[in-house]
Amino acid sequence: MSPARTSPARRWLQRGVLTVTGAIAIMLLALLAAMYLNDRTIDADRVRTTATVLAVSPLRTGIEFVDQNGLTVRPSGGVLYPGLLHVGQQFVVEYSAAHPEVVRVAGRTAANGLLMVLFAAAGTALVAAAAPMLLRRSADRVGRRVRAVG
Repeated sequence: MSPARTSPARRWLQRGVLTVTGAIAIMLLALLAAMYLNDRTIDADRVRTTATVLAVSPLRTGIEFVDQNGLTVRPSGGVLYPGLLHVGQQFVVEYSAAHPEVVRVAGRTAANGLLMVLFAAAGTALVAAAAPMLLRRSADRVGRRVRAVG
């Protein structure tokens, strides 16, 4: 096989890398859009109150607060942009009066989550850029072994 031609397996791997990279890029763009839409929802009808942290996990920070109607709210998605909160801590939140499930730490916005999205995009781009080189090296090693045996 000439160096200019690539094997079907290698082409499929390259397509797989491109597909996964594209899917991650779409998810990151959707995350950015959701962050800004949540901020817009809160800013349209903002209410401030004190919340208490109930649970902290790597994926969400569970909180509870009393809304302007006197109802206790425990947002299923937790709080947006939680930072370094710990169980039992009380802090000020902003939420949408029309949608009390959409709540963020007071003073924080989508801009606080932007850095995380940028790091994820940079990491994805780095892996996607390195993948063809790694695939080429592994194919070259396999080719050398086949020639040495044959």
